[in-house]
Amino acid sequence: MAILTALVVCPEHGKIIINTDSQAVINSFYKSKNLHSISPRRFNKINNNILWSSIHHIIKTLSLQVKFIKVKAHSGDQFNDIADIQAKLGRTQPTPTTILHDHLPNQTITLNWNEEIPLDKDVRKCIGTILNYRQLDDHLNHPSLKIIKDSTKSKLIDWALSSKWFHFNGRNDTTSSLHTKDLRWRTRCSTLTLPTLDIMN
Repeated sequence: MAILTALVVCPEHGKIIINTDSQAVINSFYKSKNLHSISPRRFNKINNNILWSSIHHIIKTLSLQVKFIKVKAHSGDQFNDIADIQAKLGRTQPTPTTILHDHLPNQTITLNWNEEIPLDKDVRKCIGTILNYRQLDDHLNHPSLKIIKDSTKSKLIDWALSSKWFHFNGRNDTTSSLHTKDLRWRTRCSTLTLPTLDIMN
């Protein structure tokens, strides 16, 4: 986003030099430079493809020459430090920044989740993440956990102590199969899913 907001205010035919401590940003910029020549399938596997489409569209529209210079992180570069501070402040904003992408020439296909959030990453990974959240939500709302949720609301559970109990390893070997069985037993105890006779019947 920092690159996008910087380029938006640049004059036409400008020569822009961007200092960044992120090699990943530089690599993604050059990787996404020829968006018009790659297939929609490969395009939708590029992370933040809406952002990169917008950046390259601005560069082309304003006829900009953009050059990246890699600087060392936390090296005292004044403008890089300012950018880091602004990025951290941006993460705390309650209203997310939305990029209008319907007019972008390279953005021919954009899937929206819940008719609201555009998926601008690898679709398979996004769907996997969504399903993981759904499974977690289903698990937390399972009837067998109601007593735990009620006890949590009533502050009857010491979660700090519970965490120590979960992570305690009495086997002195992190790769022990017996330690794995211990963890499984603790999980089943805490979720009331031990195969006891009353549950099995």
